[in-house]
Amino acid sequence: MSKKFFILPLVMATGFLCLTGCDKGVNRGVNELYITVYDGGYGTKWIDEVSKQYEAATGVKVIWSADQSILERMDSELDAPESDIYMSHDIRWQEYAESGQLEVLDDLYESKVEGTDKTFKERLCQGAEEVSRLEDGHYYKVCYTQGAGGFVYNMDMFEANGWSVPTTYNELKTLCQTIVNAHITTEDLNTVVPIAWSGADREYYWDYIVFEWWAQLGGAEAINQYKAYMGDDGKYNTGYQVYNPATNHKEFVQAYKLWHELIAQNQSFSNENPQSAKLVQANSMFANGQAAMIPYAQWAKYEIQQNSGTQFNFDIAMMKTPRVEGAKGDFNFNVGFGDSIIIPNNIPESSKETAKDFLRYLAGAEACKTFVKEARGAFLAFDYSIVDLDELLTDTYVKSIYDKLTQCTQVNICSMNPVAYINGSSIMPWIGNEYYYSKAFAEPSNTNYQATAVGNTIYSKAQAGWGSWVRLAGFGPND
Repeated sequence: MSKKFFILPLVMATGFLCLTGCDKGVNRGVNELYITVYDGGYGTKWIDEVSKQYEAATGVKVIWSADQSILERMDSELDAPESDIYMSHDIRWQEYAESGQLEVLDDLYESKVEGTDKTFKERLCQGAEEVSRLEDGHYYKVCYTQGAGGFVYNMDMFEANGWSVPTTYNELKTLCQTIVNAHITTEDLNTVVPIAWSGADREYYWDYIVFEWWAQLGGAEAINQYKAYMGDDGKYNTGYQVYNPATNHKEFVQAYKLWHELIAQNQSFSNENPQSAKLVQANSMFANGQAAMIPYAQWAKYEIQQNSGTQFNFDIAMMKTPRVEGAKGDFNFNVGFGDSIIIPNNIPESSKETAKDFLRYLAGAEACKTFVKEARGAFLAFDYSIVDLDELLTDTYVKSIYDKLTQCTQVNICSMNPVAYINGSSIMPWIGNEYYYSKAFAEPSNTNYQATAVGNTIYSKAQAGWGSWVRLAGFGPND
């Protein structure tokens, strides 16, 4: 078996906003730590608060920045790092590790977290260790968050109308029809729809529900077999077989069919023309009481209010995804589990040690609690059993996320197969990031967007592209 190292392309660096007014650079001061976080759905108040807490505890000043362009310049950034820690989704950490650009974190994983009797490794949430370690046995990243996805719903609206939270797929379909038949209007005479969603820029939010139906139908083993990306003979070159809709990918296709029957074939269950609706439009509808439900992930409470400019005047929660017939249990698709925290190799040794110390602090009870509070319901990828959350669990949304994380079987599609992480956007479940939700809604009778054809199309694309994807990963014809 051959395996090559990757020469990463350089990307032109772009500017970013340093929210603390700092003058960042490679000349680090004594007792200073530089952190860049992706400026997304968690806000920045959490990093500001945790930074202050860490400085109070250690005397180390944290200079943090929030940056939406970090992924565009990560390649060149790691050559001359401006930060000691980077936190973001979609960091290609496996490739960076293989090219020697990341600090090995084995000593961090084996060290004790202050205030606990646990090592850092023992403080991780379920599944985080195995997706942070390469085939060489070394750790190069830390998982950033553990996530939950599903239908977020307006609890006050449900209570006012006597609607029960659906626990089965059929109950969900009946509820949607009940809402349509009720012809409820808001004060500004907008008719309330069952579900608001964005097909223009967030159609993939449907994955958070469809993937859980996939797990319900096939169990965690179906998803684990998929993300192994190996054929029935255990070889990389036959990995396309995981997409066979007649066998290995059968439950995935069935889950998409359930979505098609619920949404594409029942146009009145959605907002008008959702396939062309922007996220901000769907968020505004939900925030203004014009929709009973919205598909979302753990950052919903923060992001919907930010996007809509409206503070909720009603309680919200995320329901456990209603069970399909024959479900093998309740599952939670761990949204954002591929998000990463990394330490560059090309920084001073003293800075590396300080960065590791900060990550140990992040694994402690105080920082874990602060993140949930300030990110409004998102959780770091650590075990929260040692964290006193009583105060925060009075918030219905926070409690609903906590319940999904603690009461459901966790599944994710993070793969440590090199074919997967070298070709991530190509081989994700839909192949090439080509989703079908918006197309299917726009043309529900088009057989090309119905389950059987979609399953066959995915399989054909996987077969056609697999040889090149395996070669890009550095494997030979017999691997």
